[in-house]
Amino acid sequence: MKWKAVVILLIILVSLIPAYSINKYLQKTLRPGESLSKLLFYLLTSMLLVFIYSFLLVFIIKSIFPKA
Repeated sequence: MKWKAVVILLIILVSLIPAYSINKYLQKTLRPGESLSKLLFYLLTSMLLVFIYSFLLVFIIKSIFPKA
């Protein structure tokens, strides 16, 4: 039981690396500090990124540990 928690934590931590990279790329390309419309578009894409990553993490964890 303890190893499942460690594996789940490692999956979450490893998944943060590409999420951070995608966020930095979005900041560089969208430049949200320039105008309000760019800021709102950046916020919308960030929320979409959070939703997709959360969905994928839950899907991966449930496929590895069906009873978790």
